[in-house]
Amino acid sequence: SISMVQTAEGVLSEFSSMLISMRQLALHAANNGSADEQMLQADQLEVEELLSTMDRIALSTQFGTKILFDGSNAVDGVAVGDGLTFYGASPVTQQAPTKQGYSVDIEQVAARAEVNAGRRMSLEEIAKGASFVLKENNRVMEMDTNDERNLKKNIQQLLGNFRRSPETFSRENTEARLADLIARSLQKKADESGLSVIIVINENGMLTVKHKHYGSRPNFAVSTNLSGLFGEKPGTIKLSSGGQDVSGYIQGDLAIGEGQFLHGTQGSPTEGIIVQYDKELGHRVVYIKDEQGRVIGQKLVKQTNEEMVGKDVEGYVHITQRSVVYQVGANRNQTISFSLDNLRTRQIARGVENKSEFNSLADLDLTSSTGAQDSIKLIDKAIQDIGVLRGNLGSFQRNSLESNLRNLRISSENLTNAESIIRDSDMAAEMSDFTKNQILIASGTAMAAQANQIPKSVLQLIGSVTQ
Repeated sequence: SISMVQTAEGVLSEFSSMLISMRQLALHAANNGSADEQMLQADQLEVEELLSTMDRIALSTQFGTKILFDGSNAVDGVAVGDGLTFYGASPVTQQAPTKQGYSVDIEQVAARAEVNAGRRMSLEEIAKGASFVLKENNRVMEMDTNDERNLKKNIQQLLGNFRRSPETFSRENTEARLADLIARSLQKKADESGLSVIIVINENGMLTVKHKHYGSRPNFAVSTNLSGLFGEKPGTIKLSSGGQDVSGYIQGDLAIGEGQFLHGTQGSPTEGIIVQYDKELGHRVVYIKDEQGRVIGQKLVKQTNEEMVGKDVEGYVHITQRSVVYQVGANRNQTISFSLDNLRTRQIARGVENKSEFNSLADLDLTSSTGAQDSIKLIDKAIQDIGVLRGNLGSFQRNSLESNLRNLRISSENLTNAESIIRDSDMAAEMSDFTKNQILIASGTAMAAQANQIPKSVLQLIGSVTQ
């Protein structure tokens, strides 16, 4: 078992080295100021060769006759249902008791924390200058429209168009374009500062700030010098709210929600299952009718949780359990399991958001600036995933296999000592019986000899008298 794990560790070490080489190539391609088309093609060819090598290693690495990383020694699954995605399972996860799989029933849709402005921004206050402060964890972003050269220039141009020709450039249209301009500038500034927020103008023309991640944990704060926007007074700090974790049941057992992910309950057959429900509450169109029932308009109404999830289950999760099982004791069910993930490039770095729409490591394309940047993102995710697998494998070897081996050696030594003690006890008992028997034999012999002496003594006495 330990030898098999060490073989797998050697493969993961080689994968880590190849991923680092790919990242260096992606960085070189991203530096397009010093790279021409031929150099980009050369980088791409080298990356494709590395990807091909990774696939070959994954499909050919064996321990005995067992192929390790082709997915045949891993727990796998698939989710069936609108909005459901299978994300993972563990070696302790049991296969579903029915052909349909484990049922997934969503009770609460996940939501992101957000802050909504209380009103629209006016031309007059934008002309004077608007400042914003966003804080998320330990990161802070500040922006003043008067300090941003390009932004200020664009604002002045839109204001000038309105003042010169208000008939052509209406107030409402100009305010909407200014708000959109400020929102895009805030988004760019937030991205540069490393804040995980999304800044948009909502359907009512008001500024909305949302966290990129779902759940109750992510949060942020925002403030501005514009009174009534995020608070009655300028500079009022408004904390985000509304973040919720998804909640629901897997096969009737209450699951643990974290963001958009449901986790199977520990100790249940669903332990280790992770499934994502990626739907979120949006808006639906409601038609406005007059007294005669004729449609005279429409409005957007936010969906409710009940409308989204309904009463029926949202879908099912099918689990295929093929984890490697090791017998670590002499008795029944004394086993431990470990899942050796599928390391083909089509299965690595999946689910990473990117502009190039790369689905996995196999899709890397360094021939464009955007592709190179997105490739770096996917390679970083792959390095992280391989690192986690190496850590789990090393922990399994040290804390499970080697620890169990030490315990078995101690047990073997104790059994040997116990056998020796038993043998010593048996020998002592036999020697005691032997000694007892020897004493009895000696006593019997002595008594017989003494009995034989009596007649001889009588005869001697008789002989002496007759003389």
